[in-house]
Order: sequence, then structure tokens, then C-alpha cells
Amino acid sequence: MGNQELPERAPRLRSPNSSQAYARVLGTRAGKFVEFEFSLGDGDLAVELILPLLAFTEFCKDRQVILLPPAEAIAADLARLAWRAGQPGLLRRPEEDASGS
Repeated sequence: MGNQELPERAPRLRSPNSSQAYARVLGTRAGKFVEFEFSLGDGDLAVELILPLLAFTEFCKDRQVILLPPAEAIAADLARLAWRAGQPGLLRRPEEDASGS
């Protein structure tokens, strides 16, 4: 196998805000941890992470994450976990706060 020239990659189109962070809660573990998917930009690449609830909320706050809605059953589990940890309303979106709902 000699030196073969690799084909040039087409430039990747970026969205206007390719650094926007997103998270979708996938579930909870042991009643203490939040399992979630995290991505930047358009979501072509995401990583799954697990953090304690309070660390998850800090992680999201520090990165100005937009929380995507989880499945209904997962939302109920997360709401119970957040309530026990003194963090009710964790899944509330900022626009819901602004509208007063």
C-alpha cells in the first residue's frame, strides 16, 4: 500500500449558531443520577453522559444548554428525582418561565 491521496472532504455547512448546546434526558439511575445525551450545534454528534442531578443542573447552566423534551415516562422519573433533590421545575423551559405558564 503506497501513499494514496485521500479525497478532499467537502466543507461542512454550519448552522448560524453551531456552538449551541443541547441535552435530552434519557433516564435516571439509582434514583440519584441523570443519564442524558449532550450535543453541540446540529446534533450530528452526541455523547451520552451520566451525572448526579445537581451536577447535571450546573452542567446545563454553565453551558447554557437547551433541554430537549424527554419521553413522557422519563420526564415523570426526572420530575420525581428533581423534587426529592429540591430542584422542582428542572424540565421547565426558559420560555415557559417568561410566559408565566
